[in-house]
Amino acid sequence: MKKRVYRAGALAGWFGVIVFFAFILTDNAVRRSVVEATQAWPDLARLIVAALGGYLIGSLPIGFLTVGLLTERDVRDEGSGRTGGTNAYRAGGFLGGFLTVVGDFLKGMCAVALGALLLPDIWAPVLSGLGGVLGHNASIFLAFRGGAGTISNMGAVTAFWPPAMLFIAPVFVLGMFVIRIASLASIIMNSGVVVLFALLAWFGNYPWPLIVYAIGALLLSLYALRPNIQRLRNGTESHVPPIRIFKRMSHG
Repeated sequence: MKKRVYRAGALAGWFGVIVFFAFILTDNAVRRSVVEATQAWPDLARLIVAALGGYLIGSLPIGFLTVGLLTERDVRDEGSGRTGGTNAYRAGGFLGGFLTVVGDFLKGMCAVALGALLLPDIWAPVLSGLGGVLGHNASIFLAFRGGAGTISNMGAVTAFWPPAMLFIAPVFVLGMFVIRIASLASIIMNSGVVVLFALLAWFGNYPWPLIVYAIGALLLSLYALRPNIQRLRNGTESHVPPIRIFKRMSHG
């Protein structure tokens, strides 16, 4: 009975997440009314709301909900204890990891989109994007536990500059499936975003606050990966399990 309640709660949570993503990413009357209602607010107030809103979006516990729905288990009790795609894959198989990656990616995009909706100033999406990464790493819904922010960062970066995926996705895939060390892949990718945005600002006249975003996201990721960095130094960091699409998703 307890497991059925847990799965039902996870299903309800995922439904709420889908509705929220649709609200943010599509043009609808509710979204337009919310945006119109904030137009009279001072810019500072809208910047604060953007940062807090981004944090709440990032806090949506996608991995927790996904693994709970598929396996009736708490992803925080499995593997590394994180809620990101790698640990969701360990706990919930290919489907668990895939859904978590998609959801976390959309969180990053939605966080940036929220900032852009609230204020036509680059600092609004920068702050909301950073809030999204922070929320993923320290979710208010999970007693400030979470992941390392890598996939949410990828979503945010794609929202800022869609062609970025052509550069950062291959780097991340190389780290994940060739080197097979998720933490190292995250560090390389997040560092690559800093370099990419610096080049865009220097040679492409893109707004320099994007560099602030990239550095902030990198620092948040490095902070979350402190134990992993220590294991990398010691040579004891775990490798990503081989991909098994049909991995069993529950026990018993």
